[in-house]
Amino acid sequence: MTVIILAAGLSSRMGENKLMLPYNGRPIIQSAVDTALSFSDDVIVVTGHERERVEEALSGFDAKVIYCQNYMKGQKQSALCGLKASPSDDFAIVPGDLPLLSISDYEGTASLLSSHTISRAICSGIPGHPVMFRKEHRDRLLEFRGSFREYLSMYDVGRYNGSIGTVLDADTPSRYKAILSGNRDLSILH
Repeated sequence: MTVIILAAGLSSRMGENKLMLPYNGRPIIQSAVDTALSFSDDVIVVTGHERERVEEALSGFDAKVIYCQNYMKGQKQSALCGLKASPSDDFAIVPGDLPLLSISDYEGTASLLSSHTISRAICSGIPGHPVMFRKEHRDRLLEFRGSFREYLSMYDVGRYNGSIGTVLDADTPSRYKAILSGNRDLSILH
C-alpha cells in the first residue's frame, strides 16, 4: 500500500508552518512520516508551502517527496498530485499534521479493505485519517470533479474505531497545545 502524506498546506489557522512545530524533540512531519514508514515501504510526501523547509526535514527519510505546484488550490489538489505519482496499488491519504496517529490506526483501517473498497479511521464518531482505498479508486478519483467528501458519500466506507490520533491534528494553537500536554478531550475539536 502506498501512503500519501499531505504536507503542502499554508497552515493559515496555526499562523506558522504546523508541520515544523516540535513534537517529542523533532518536527511533526517527521513523526508522521516515521509512523507511515513503519506501516509501508512506499510513502509519498506531497509538499507545497515552505517546501524547502519540509524537504530538508525529511532529507534522511526513505520517502519519495514531490512538489505540488497547485497546492494553493487546497488539499484535494495535493492529494491528486500524490495519486499521480503513486503506483497502481492500494493507497492511503493522510495529513502530515497528525503526530499521534499510530501504527495500530493504520493496521486497523487497512484490515477493513478486505470487506470494503474504502476504509477510514474514526474516533468517537468523528471522521479521521487514514482514509484508505483499494487501487481501483485511483483512476476514479483522478477523474472525479467533486470533493473527496462527495466521493466518499457514494460508497460504503468501512469505519475503524481508532485512537484520538486519527482526529487530533495540529491545525490550531489550542489543538497543538492539547497534543503537547496530553489533553485527550475531544471537545477541543469543536
